[in-house]
Amino acid sequence: MSTKANNPVMKVLNGVQWVGMITLLSVLSACDDDNPDPPVPQPPTTAVVKMTYEPVWGDQPFDKTNVYLSAADERVLIQLVKMYISEVELIQGADTQRVSSAELVDVTNGPTVRYASVRAGTYSDLHFALGLPYELNHGDITTIDPNAPLGNNSGMYWTWATLYRFLLFEGRYDTDPNATSVPPYQFSLHTGRDQCYRPRVVPFPTTTVPGDTIHMNFQMDIERFFTNGSAVLDLSQGPQSHGEASTLPIAMELSDLVIQAIDVE
Repeated sequence: MSTKANNPVMKVLNGVQWVGMITLLSVLSACDDDNPDPPVPQPPTTAVVKMTYEPVWGDQPFDKTNVYLSAADERVLIQLVKMYISEVELIQGADTQRVSSAELVDVTNGPTVRYASVRAGTYSDLHFALGLPYELNHGDITTIDPNAPLGNNSGMYWTWATLYRFLLFEGRYDTDPNATSVPPYQFSLHTGRDQCYRPRVVPFPTTTVPGDTIHMNFQMDIERFFTNGSAVLDLSQGPQSHGEASTLPIAMELSDLVIQAIDVE
């Protein structure tokens, strides 16, 4: 009489059981591969950068409803101040950390805030520029999101010139400093050719650890848009500039004044 161990049928069944067990183990092993252990969280290496663009007139907050007296003894009502601030970079020796390639800043109605991040560390200086560098100014706008700072909806692109406007500075003025009515004349100064690009480096000593926030306060003194103590912007001598070669000297003069009127704290 045969035992189970010598039964051919049971041998086949046992073989099937072992094959099934091996297959199950293989499936479980594959499942483990598909669901690996989650990565161990790494400590942050960056710091937040808060950039505040603040318009002032002298030592007071700028108010677009005020009529101010400029260095040219003209009454001015400033109705639009909009510009590109580009190539914001923190510097330590030969090490440069890019904070922002280009920010479109409108300070007509008061301060504007932007956020970015940068590698935490120690820095000594800050680089920034008024306008756009050549490669951005001459870029293909059709490849850019229309709602991006460099996009077509920014209102900063000169289609006829295939270049960007760097600064829009508009309002009204009066050559009579004693008048009391709304200034009767209009000024509209737009810069934008490559000759109006203005880079600058200022001291900005800061040390930060990961997770900290670096505060950059770009204080824009609009009173100094009209003078640097020697040169004076006289609107009666050139109230309009829109990229024409004939008004380029006015746009360049304004660019020189504006970049020096921006202090960073």
